Amino acid sequence: MTPSTQESTSRFVSVGPTRIHYHEAGTGPVLLCIHGGAPGAYGWGNFGQNVDALAAHHRVLVVDLPGYGRSDPFGIEGGRYAGLAELFARMLTALGIERADVVGMATGGAVAMKLAVDHPDRVDRLVLVSSAGGLPLFTTMPSEGQKAIRGYYAGAGPSPERMEAYLKLMMHDHTLITADLVRDRYQESVRRATSDGPAGTVAGHPAAEEPWREADRITAPTLIVWGTHNRIQGYDNALFLLRRIPGARLHLFADTGLWVPYERAAEFEALLAMFLAEGR
Repeated sequence: MTPSTQESTSRFVSVGPTRIHYHEAGTGPVLLCIHGGAPGAYGWGNFGQNVDALAAHHRVLVVDLPGYGRSDPFGIEGGRYAGLAELFARMLTALGIERADVVGMATGGAVAMKLAVDHPDRVDRLVLVSSAGGLPLFTTMPSEGQKAIRGYYAGAGPSPERMEAYLKLMMHDHTLITADLVRDRYQESVRRATSDGPAGTVAGHPAAEEPWREADRITAPTLIVWGTHNRIQGYDNALFLLRRIPGARLHLFADTGLWVPYERAAEFEALLAMFLAEGR
C-alpha cells in the first residue's frame, strides 16, 4: 500500500458556514481522530504518524479543530466543548456517516466526551488519550505544562526556544524532539496565532465547562490511555475518569508523556486495533 501523505489525504467539508479541513485514509468502520489544543497543534501533526496503521482496518478521519491547521475559525455560542461536539456531529452527517469510533487527545478528548454525552447514537467506541475535561485528584493546578501552554503567546511571544521547551514538557523521551518537529510546531503556532485559534484556546476554557460532571452519562465502551510522566494532564485525571465513566478501562504507558500516539506509536496503534476490534 502506498504510504499516506499529508497532501494525498487532505479533504474539506462545509458544515454550515464553517469549512473544516480533515485527512482521510482507509476503508471500513469510521474512526474520527480529534487533536489537542496546544500551540502548534493540528490534525496531521498529532496523528499523522499513526494514519497508515489505523487505516489498515478503518476509514480514518483526522480533523483540524476550528481555528487550527486549515480549518476555518468557528464562532461558538455557549460552551466551547459543546459547540465543537455539535460541529463534529454535523460534520459526520455532512459526510453521510451515521456512527463512528472516536479518539480524542487532550482538548480533543474533552470534545470527544461531550460528543459521546450529547450524541450517544453517533459514537460506537470512545478512546480518551491524555484527555482534558477530567479532575485532578492530587496534581497541583495549573500544572507546569499548562503554565507553559498559557504563557506561550504571552510577553515576548512565540519562539522556537519556547516551542522546544514546551515539547520537552509534552514528551518524556526527549530524543524524539527533532529540529524538524520544533520547526513544524513553531511555524504552525505563529501561522494561526489568533484569538479564535490556538492563542484563544490556550488562554483556558470557561470554568463552567467541566465535562467530567457528565462523564457518568457516557454509554460507549471507553478506553482511557495515559502516560505515567504526563506533565500537563497528570495521570490522576485518568484515575478519576476511570472511576467516573461506566465500564471504562485504563491503559497506562510507563515512561511516557502526554503525546502517547507519538512516543509509543506502534504500541498505541496495536492497543487501539485490539480495543476497536472488540466492537465488530
